[in-house]
Amino acid sequence: MECKSIIETLNKINMCFYLRGLLFCLINLVFLSCQSKSHYPAVRNIEPDREVSVKVPAKEAPVKIIFDTDMHTDCDDAGALAVLHALADKGECEILSIMCSTKDPYSAPTIDAINTYFGRPDIPIGIIRKGVYRYSKYTKVIAEEFPNNFSIEDATEAVQLYRDILEKQADSSVVIVTAGYLTNIMNLLQLPSNEGRLSGIDLVKRKVRTWVCMGGNFIGSPARDDLKLGNVNFQFDAPAAYFAIHNWPGELVFAGREVCSEPSGLSIGESLTQVPINNPVRRAYELYFGGAAKNRHVADLVSVLYAVRGLRDYWDIQTNGYMDLRPDMTFAWKFDKDKSQGYLLKKQRDGKPNDSYLESVLDSLLIQSPRP
Repeated sequence: MECKSIIETLNKINMCFYLRGLLFCLINLVFLSCQSKSHYPAVRNIEPDREVSVKVPAKEAPVKIIFDTDMHTDCDDAGALAVLHALADKGECEILSIMCSTKDPYSAPTIDAINTYFGRPDIPIGIIRKGVYRYSKYTKVIAEEFPNNFSIEDATEAVQLYRDILEKQADSSVVIVTAGYLTNIMNLLQLPSNEGRLSGIDLVKRKVRTWVCMGGNFIGSPARDDLKLGNVNFQFDAPAAYFAIHNWPGELVFAGREVCSEPSGLSIGESLTQVPINNPVRRAYELYFGGAAKNRHVADLVSVLYAVRGLRDYWDIQTNGYMDLRPDMTFAWKFDKDKSQGYLLKKQRDGKPNDSYLESVLDSLLIQSPRP
């Protein structure tokens, strides 16, 4: 009996120690909990069905471009298309379509060959069947030597393609760049409404943000053009240029010859000797010069670059006034009313034009390799 009593007593003592230890642990847990609340931020519980909004800096949307070119007389049209593809590869623009403003039957296939080389063989190309035709040093060779899948017989008229493309775009979202005759622009503005479809001019008002036009010589202040330097893009289809510029209902920016053509002093192209021989743009420059690729003015390349990137630190701009174009293609820049028109000006760096800087920007784009 005595042994049993002793065992029971020991059990009671052990239970007391156990309970005391348990109580000590509980006190420590409470203490730590208090410390946690006082020194660390609380953890927020988010309900599973609750949508949490996280602000991420918005990426600038690619500029939607329609490129209207007379791809046949000068090699800078080919260079401009290379620059446009380089900008598209960088995610800066989306090439909606390319319009051909010459009747040269090899011009559109040349455009298609360049698109194919740069990995965009499906870009729609519009043509004209009535318009300017002039001899080209390179289009026939490019069309016959380089892969393309363009059929003149099955091609869509540029004015119809303009309508089809513009109708699908968001309002005020498209930038049109012309680097050639303005035949297609005139045809677009004269396009009548049809079976519930907007007229061309109403489509432009609704869908086009800006027209960037390569053309004109903006000499002096106020600027004027007496055609002593020539103005090919206007002169070879003068009625189209006159109608288009006088009737354009929105923003219009000119890239004049004194900023990017002759006598601007800017030229690139000889670096194309560094790109593969299967590059059709390299071949276009070689054919134009009758040998190795050489430097050529950057008129059309500048127009494309401005259309996508805007002024940046490349140019200044005159935005007051408008072009008073005469039927003979001379003009004066007037200030008696506002027509939302402007023209690019060379930007000065340390008192000098930034020509070499702009040439380096364009040159890196001209020779940029196609995306994988």
